[in-house]
Amino acid sequence: MLMEKHNTNNRSLGHNENYYHSTDIDIASTLICKGYELTDVVLISHNKATFVFRNHPAITDAVDGFWSNRIEVHPLNFTNTRKNLKSRIFGMQKRS
Repeated sequence: MLMEKHNTNNRSLGHNENYYHSTDIDIASTLICKGYELTDVVLISHNKATFVFRNHPAITDAVDGFWSNRIEVHPLNFTNTRKNLKSRIFGMQKRS
C-alpha cells in the first residue's frame, strides 16, 4: 500500500482514514484526471505543497498504477491539471 502521509501539521491536513495525502504533483494530477476528489492543497514550504484527497477504496490502486506505468490519462487533461495545480500553489505563495 503506497499511502503517503507526511509529518506536517496533522490537524490542518486531516490525517485519518478519510484522506489520502501526497506531495507529488504528478500523482495529484493523475488522481484528479481519474476523478478522485481533491479536498485541499496545503502549502508546506515556499515551493512544496501537500495535496489532500478524499480517500476512496481504489485510490491506492491508482497510485500503484501510476508507479508501475499501468494507468492511463489523457495527456492534455494531465498537462492542464498539472498547470492548474502549479498556479494554485503559486497563488498561495503570493498570499503568504
